[in-house]
Amino acid sequence: MSSAVCIAIALVSLQAGRELTSEMKLKLETKWHKNLGDYRFNPSDSLREKRYVLAMFPYPSGNLHMGHVRVYTISDAMARFYRLNGANVLHPMGWDAFGLPAENAAMQRQIPADTWTHRNIGEMRKQLEKLSFSFDWQREFATCEPEYYRWTQQLFLMLFKDGLAYQREALVNWDPVDQTVLADEQVDDNGCSWRSGAKVEKKVLRQWFIKTTKFAKPLLEGLNDPSLEDWKDIIKLQRHWIGECEGYAFELPLVGNVKASVSVWTRDPEDLKNALYIAVHPSNLLNKDNSLDSMLDITVQNPFTKSTLPVVVLENAPFPEGCDTYLAIDNDENRALALKNGLNEAHFGGKASATQCSAEEILRQATTLGIGGHPVSSKLRDWLISRQRFWGTPIPIVHCPSCGPVPVPEPDLPVKLPTNSVGVPLAQNDEWLRVACPSCQHPECRRESDTMDTFVDSSWYFLRFIDAHNTREMFDRTLAHRLMPVDLYVGGKEHAVLHLYYARFVAHYLHSKGLLPSAEPFKRLLVQGMVMGRSYRVTSNGKYISAAEVDVVDEKSNRAVERVTGEPVTMLWEKMSKSKHNGVDPLDVLREHGCDTLRLILLADVAPTSHRNWSEATFPGILNWQKRLWLTMHDFRELRANIPHGSVVPPATEEFTDHEHKLWDARNYFTAGATFNYRHSHQLSVGISKMQGLTNAIRRAPAAVVAYGRQYERALAAQIIMLAPMAPHFAAELWEQLVTAPYRVDQGLLGASDVRWDGGVFDQQWPAIDEEFPLDLTFKINGAECCILKIPAKRFNQLTHQESLDLALRQELIVKLIGKRPLRTSDFTLYPNCEAFLNVFLDRASLGEDESPKSKKEKKDKKVKKKKSLEVLYIG
Repeated sequence: MSSAVCIAIALVSLQAGRELTSEMKLKLETKWHKNLGDYRFNPSDSLREKRYVLAMFPYPSGNLHMGHVRVYTISDAMARFYRLNGANVLHPMGWDAFGLPAENAAMQRQIPADTWTHRNIGEMRKQLEKLSFSFDWQREFATCEPEYYRWTQQLFLMLFKDGLAYQREALVNWDPVDQTVLADEQVDDNGCSWRSGAKVEKKVLRQWFIKTTKFAKPLLEGLNDPSLEDWKDIIKLQRHWIGECEGYAFELPLVGNVKASVSVWTRDPEDLKNALYIAVHPSNLLNKDNSLDSMLDITVQNPFTKSTLPVVVLENAPFPEGCDTYLAIDNDENRALALKNGLNEAHFGGKASATQCSAEEILRQATTLGIGGHPVSSKLRDWLISRQRFWGTPIPIVHCPSCGPVPVPEPDLPVKLPTNSVGVPLAQNDEWLRVACPSCQHPECRRESDTMDTFVDSSWYFLRFIDAHNTREMFDRTLAHRLMPVDLYVGGKEHAVLHLYYARFVAHYLHSKGLLPSAEPFKRLLVQGMVMGRSYRVTSNGKYISAAEVDVVDEKSNRAVERVTGEPVTMLWEKMSKSKHNGVDPLDVLREHGCDTLRLILLADVAPTSHRNWSEATFPGILNWQKRLWLTMHDFRELRANIPHGSVVPPATEEFTDHEHKLWDARNYFTAGATFNYRHSHQLSVGISKMQGLTNAIRRAPAAVVAYGRQYERALAAQIIMLAPMAPHFAAELWEQLVTAPYRVDQGLLGASDVRWDGGVFDQQWPAIDEEFPLDLTFKINGAECCILKIPAKRFNQLTHQESLDLALRQELIVKLIGKRPLRTSDFTLYPNCEAFLNVFLDRASLGEDESPKSKKEKKDKKVKKKKSLEVLYIG
């Protein structure tokens, strides 16, 4: 029987089983749920390349929302991608478990906060496991566990012993309902608490601070580290928060009060030699009587001149940005300013005493005395970490009437929270507070009743994942030097300022102690956008109503009315929340469409960094793609099953050869594109588009190629492997159907070293580009794309900057484009197995250009966009 007749018979026999239903997807996900590869990081394997992929750990509210699913789908896809590329991947998960929400919820239910928290952790873990995220659960921890916060306390003691943790009075934001201090960022524009809604009060309390300002300049300069990738506008946010470190901060002690000081900032340290007085704003804590334009009954010791400085209240002094103190040097302007505000010469006691101290000597003395002298911006403040409730890490300090604040000895850590307490602040728990002094054994001492801000817990958690159950130290130093920095950190932009700043500070500090190999903790950031839901607001009163209460008049023009009243309704895309009635429970989507479909929907259409508008109108694209893949595999197996034994010779026709070559070209082209979008750009939505392009190429193959084509097999195998990081269950099923097909043309398929036919899809290697496939070296002149050089992969992957330049300058077309204009410089970027860019810059003066480089480049870019294609040169 001829091969053509066999294929015709096979096509007629294709019937049931071709249609992929939701029920089928749910069944195959149940089948593969516990068989999707080994996720555990192997610390003893130092031969394979390490990849530390980390998603910001969640607060255990008990309910998974779409934002959680999106961030963990992104990190999981990347972790699986790196494993398929042979890396030893660390992809852990834990819980940011302290904080007011759990404490308030526990109080409402009259149960201990730890009971409530661990119950929520159990619920959220079950939900995460349903989505088959490849977390190394053996490294799981919660920050509320004594085994974790024992090391948070250790970190505090290290800072305390190094003079970087201290206590002083501060004017703070006080929530009268939650009875705790709030950071400025936790107070809304109306002056109300972000959580309780209460009007925030200002209160003077003795608080604990961490001297983050001492590392201000290293933290600012660290943003120039060339190892940082994809930080983009996050660098701008960090720079703005830190400010330009163009001056120096000092803590000058009050005369007669060894515990109090005045913070001053100056651009020039030598100003301290010529200081006349210190002006404070009326809102400053030192102005206890709320006086205006007067002298306070306190003086400041100037340790560099041994003189004393008066402190005056002035409302209109030239305070530096963010400061409520001003160091007034002795000059006519400052004397006139004081006299204008009712002060006289007698207040100043004459000219300050002269000294020969240089700026360098002043800074050295300040460091020795522990009163500052470090470069910092005028607006940056130290980190206030004190919180006054219950559910947080206890600060390991004992207050002794004889010794003052005494650190708890390290062998006595952790200082544990009271058990079974329901919302009783530590300051009111006399039994817990009472303790003997660790130094002098004085029996009537009290523990510190403040707990640490939860940002302290999350400032170093990424280091604990390295060695999560180490009982001897915070983390193993050797492992840390091998695994840090984090290769890819995925999380929301809302944490791009404070969390990243505090985590960077801790890493810089530990690096200065030799505990970390680099100061910067996160090499690459992937800041994902929010998942937005459609919300509806009655235009007249702003009330949010549910979709069931709305009639949409015109979707395109966003016209809708309230069903009952007929009033106009405003339709918006907003962050999902219960109050806006626009939330979607991911578990509902999971039950209807399956895990892999939910993951693909979240990853498709828009970049991970963009907001994702959640709409069922976007579902068909992914649903149909899955159906096409299922149908492709079904037809492949059916056709192969009907090939008679012994009839395995492919048709010797030009058409067959031509289609095979097209599949070879498509596999390499779309693999290169998908690889680039996984590995380099992290544009996973574009990666899906590339894979869909490969699906289309596969489905265009005629039946004879499906039945006998080796390149068809290779393309189908590559398709499934590239899909696996995003849709692991579906890919595992497709792979099993591929390797158990009744007949394969080439048992080697991708070569014995490339495919493990006795293993699953997660035992495979990421598809390689064939050595002879031409990859693109795009040539640019002053940033404008001019032509593409097609270079075989084997040679392409070995290109250097100089070789690429030499190669380009030997091409007649490029020489003609450049002409006789001198080459000023060039830069080169190579993405192996993907693409490369060579950009040459010509001296603009020689071009006779009157326009600015920017406007000229904009015009060139527009011209490039208008061109349908660039000139292509093939290089052997």
